[in-house]
Amino acid sequence: MSQINVDTIKSRTGGAPTLSQGVVVSAAATFSGNVSIAGTLTYEDVTNIDSIGIVTARTGVKVTAGGVDVTAGGLNITAGVSTLTTLVPSDTRLRGVAEKLIVGSGNTITISYGSTANIGFATNPTGDITIAVTDIPTTSDFDNHTVSFSVFVNQTGTARTCTAVTLNGVSRTIKWSGGSLSAAIAGVTTSSGYDIFSFTGINTVGSASTTANYQVLGMVNGGFA
Repeated sequence: MSQINVDTIKSRTGGAPTLSQGVVVSAAATFSGNVSIAGTLTYEDVTNIDSIGIVTARTGVKVTAGGVDVTAGGLNITAGVSTLTTLVPSDTRLRGVAEKLIVGSGNTITISYGSTANIGFATNPTGDITIAVTDIPTTSDFDNHTVSFSVFVNQTGTARTCTAVTLNGVSRTIKWSGGSLSAAIAGVTTSSGYDIFSFTGINTVGSASTTANYQVLGMVNGGFA
């Protein structure tokens, strides 16, 4: 196919050429002036068009048949999947919506905070319960944080209470709502259902270097028969 010279066509027609049928360009084309398209533009195999924002590799935005991928911002949407996942680079503590439950049959329930578990379940305690929370971060990026954890107690004839809390092996005094354990459980716990002992560890010093810097506040919800 011979080349089309627009200037030659203009000289012969006395003006700009008008093409009433479709034009197919199978090789590279160079336009030195402005190009105006009044109808629909169809294109294939586009890999990088920054000006119209379809694919912008330099900013981490990529639109493909498989979905939308924003690598710089931490957003991923996959076609055909109804789950939207957001990742916050500065916060790794949130790993899912569901809470992880640790089940124990003895009187000590050990929770590994580092594995995202913060709820224990005492299935058949025979005495007072201790909740031992391990793997609490002690690095500076955990300064000024709080930790929350609970233990669900399955009461099997005798009301058992959670009387002790350790954080990374350090025993902490529980500051109960109402001023004492007896006030917190009065008229609340049951002997044949479920009771919930909930705790919040507040870092009152601002340094996570030791769990001795946490004050532990406790409250009780009970009577779930």
